Amino acid sequence: MGSRSRLGLAAGILAAGVMLWLPLPDGMSEAGRRTAAVTTLMAVWWVSEAIPIAATALLPIFAFPLLGISSVRDACAPYADPTNIFFLGGLMIAAAVERWGLHRRLALHVMRRLGGSPRRLVLGFMTATAAISMWTSNAATTMMMLPIALAVIEHFESRRFDTRPAFAPALMLAVAYAANIGGVGTLVGTPPNVIFAGSFARLFPEAPPIGFATWMMVGTPIAILMTPLAWLFLTRVAFRVPATVASGDAVLGRTLADLGPITTPERRVMIAFVTTAFLWVFRADLDVGIVTIPGWTNVLPDPRAVDDTVIAVAMATLLFLLPSGEPGVALLGDDWPSRIPWGVLVLLGSGFALAAAVESTGLAAWLAARLGRLGSMPAPLLVLAITTLLVVLTEFTVNSAITALMMPVLAATAVGLEVDPRLLMMPATLAASFGFMMPGGTAPNAMVFASGRLTVAEMARTGFGIDLIGILVITVVFYVVGLSVFDIATTGAPSWAH
Repeated sequence: MGSRSRLGLAAGILAAGVMLWLPLPDGMSEAGRRTAAVTTLMAVWWVSEAIPIAATALLPIFAFPLLGISSVRDACAPYADPTNIFFLGGLMIAAAVERWGLHRRLALHVMRRLGGSPRRLVLGFMTATAAISMWTSNAATTMMMLPIALAVIEHFESRRFDTRPAFAPALMLAVAYAANIGGVGTLVGTPPNVIFAGSFARLFPEAPPIGFATWMMVGTPIAILMTPLAWLFLTRVAFRVPATVASGDAVLGRTLADLGPITTPERRVMIAFVTTAFLWVFRADLDVGIVTIPGWTNVLPDPRAVDDTVIAVAMATLLFLLPSGEPGVALLGDDWPSRIPWGVLVLLGSGFALAAAVESTGLAAWLAARLGRLGSMPAPLLVLAITTLLVVLTEFTVNSAITALMMPVLAATAVGLEVDPRLLMMPATLAASFGFMMPGGTAPNAMVFASGRLTVAEMARTGFGIDLIGILVITVVFYVVGLSVFDIATTGAPSWAH
């Protein structure tokens, strides 16, 4: 264990102990204080990585019963939340895509069409990375794109082009930033989206559900706007990436040639992938403004019996039955558990467990009372303030963890202010994926930093500018598009918000 880990381990225990020793704050319950202490301990250990992040995420299972916060059953149940199972189904489908290399072929084709110069290659990588990240985890997307990006950098260096001043750091950051940006486009793109959907359904069971298609109507425009804006900032402002020089098309072309023609397994897994996306998008009635497209579940006796989780698990199961085209081999096989990032699922479960405890102990209501001064702000400034707050917090802690911590707090704040909870919770969720400054803010940031092709100063300086762009884009798109799509009033609370 390194010195930083030992320091973080001690700091977390000390911080939690001090919270339990100090006098009980006015209005806070003892169970709420104990929940806050466990939350603080987990936050410090997450930030310092005193022990593996997934190991820290297991603390609620034994800490909550020991401290009298909840029963063992209540502490364990959130780890099997339907939203977590939905994410598992999505990861299994992504594992099939990865197993047969379809993701690599699609990314290379997109980049080859957009490539041709260092500046255009950066755009090509960002477009491909953002598109893939909409449907699979941003960490997995970064892992598959990073080796290709490094190969392109090495190709330029072999031709005696100095990549260090601009091209190499810009391309590395392009992969990380595009993975984070693309993740906001769909509910399965990044853990904070999944945490929000699960927390919202748990906290407000009578509210209209957050559907896959309706989320895309807000998240996808943000991703589409942010990708070219981030590219312009990366290649024109943060780094002066040249517009013309010997291109990396040779690397991309050789890699595509090595892949050969599209295989039968790739073709079949593509059909399954597209079918799943279609079933998600068109499950419920889709109101596109001019016309409403009826959802396919309307033909069922009870349309509410099928939700996005059912579709994800059903399609993932189907992959074990569909033949790949190779003798005796299905599209998804026995090796699928090794392709799933189980630590992410445990982390999501801990987020739901913390959210439930913060709500049930009254800690959320206590914290919300301290945020009550936000009620004097006009709605646009309120959205801007929440977005800025989450972007700042995400720079220094795990984005999924901070989302889980903030969802019940913002929900209680909205109820206290008598506004629609989505007015606070949705911008916060979107902003949680937009921490671009620090290596530890998101998994993609950490991965590209580990490549050794950029410095912390370069990431911080560049990330600060893109943070500002992201805050403005989220605020404007959510206020212009999101309020209409989700029928959110800027004054007054809906009947289900209690």
